[in-house]
Formats: sequence, C-alpha cells, structure tokens
Amino acid sequence: MKKLTAATVGTFALLASMVIVAPPASAVPAGCGQLTNGQLCSSGGTLGTTGTYTFTTSYWRTGGSGEITVTLGTQRKNSNITAFPLWFGSKRTQNGYVELKKSHSINSGECIRGVMEHNNTTYVTKWRCP
Repeated sequence: MKKLTAATVGTFALLASMVIVAPPASAVPAGCGQLTNGQLCSSGGTLGTTGTYTFTTSYWRTGGSGEITVTLGTQRKNSNITAFPLWFGSKRTQNGYVELKKSHSINSGECIRGVMEHNNTTYVTKWRCP
C-alpha cells in the first residue's frame, strides 16, 4: 500500500510541475483586442510586403443585450506616421457578430490594426506588424 501511495504522490507531483512550467495560453488571439463587451479582431493581408490586400475587421459581442450597429475599418502605421482610420462601413450585428472586408494598399514596413466605432467611441485591436 505504501508503494502505491508513493507512486501516486510522485505522479501527481510530476503532473503539477508540468502545469506550473507550461507557458500560459493567450486569451486573446493575435490581431485581436479584448473589449468590455466583446472581442475586436483584424485579419488578412500580407504584412511585410508592399501591395493591395483584403483585410477583415470583425467584432464578436459577448456582453450587453440586443443587436448594435458599428463602424469597422483598419488603421496603418509606420516609423513616420499613424494614419487616420480607413473605414470599411457600418453594419448591424447578427447574433452578436459582424465583419466587414475591404482591399487596400499597405507598404512593406507598415503595421495594421482593426478599428471600430460605436456611440462616438473608437476601439482598437493590438497592432499586427511584419
């Protein structure tokens, strides 16, 4: 019985150390920003290469009630400027979700992030950079 208990304690200690050493998983995916009532994300494009690409900005509402209308777009920056937002348009959420896409140019050294406006407040994602 003592051997079984020692083996169980040893196994538990090993598993516990693995949990402590494991790096924490990010709660917010790359290109996203956690908001009070949801998550705003930006995806698409090929960062690090000059060209015209399709970018998507999406919002998933996890709090509040009812559907809302938001304005979505992107914003670019490089070492010299942070550009004004490029708005894709306004759209009402359906089942708490909305996304808009638009093709636009980006230069090789630029970063991009998603932007959303609702009730005269602007929300942003984390910057995605090459």
